[in-house]
Amino acid sequence: MINKNRYIMARSRSLTMSDTKDTVDHFITDRFIEIILDHKKTFNNALIIGDRNNFTKKKLSEIGIRNTTQIDISNEEESKNFFILSNTEVLPDLEEYDLIIGLSLINFLEDIPSFLKQLKNILTKDGLLLTSFFSENNILELKDLFSRVELNIYEGISQRFMPIIDIREVGDLINNIGFFDTVITREKLEYKYENFNEMVSHLRLMAYTNFLDVKNNKFITKHFINSLVNDFEKNKTNSLFKLSFDILIINSWNK
Repeated sequence: MINKNRYIMARSRSLTMSDTKDTVDHFITDRFIEIILDHKKTFNNALIIGDRNNFTKKKLSEIGIRNTTQIDISNEEESKNFFILSNTEVLPDLEEYDLIIGLSLINFLEDIPSFLKQLKNILTKDGLLLTSFFSENNILELKDLFSRVELNIYEGISQRFMPIIDIREVGDLINNIGFFDTVITREKLEYKYENFNEMVSHLRLMAYTNFLDVKNNKFITKHFINSLVNDFEKNKTNSLFKLSFDILIINSWNK
């Protein structure tokens, strides 16, 4: 489903962009910090998956969690801390952790259940898993934008967005893997953009573009782009286009 090379390129490109706007992972990290502090438990050894420019690592350090390991996607396997998406994601040979944090990268893995099972195997007893998933209500405004334009031009809709998961599916998945005391909260994050290019640039900063390996999608021509821009302008409120991210925050334990 995921074109892995395209996603790796998108992650690499995002790291070269100036971090001028808050990102979804910034928002998720701040929520994770709140949850960690609420538990009033001392965590000594954390694993962070998908950190961008060490933002999450710095936030953990600020609350006293300084022993951290990071894994991400890279074009080259520079060390055990980096891995390439494969048909079935395989973690490097890692030690055990009492805190595992999974950022938005988790959503773009090919085999999420298998990956979560691996996380459980390296999470210590009484260890905490914090991760997140985009829900069925994610970026509805952008999906509607593409659907309207594509229906008008091609009289049909291509698959351009990641499959989504609802809150019940997430709960069943986490519990079936063997985590306990799972709490899932729904968080809504809104961004507003003055122009279409600003929105596209922000999505690229978050490595949130189309990575689907779908061969029969309709072509995005210059006419298609112009139509997207026109529809974008028509759907502004007070000169701004609103884009909403709907995020499921997972807080679960290994017993």
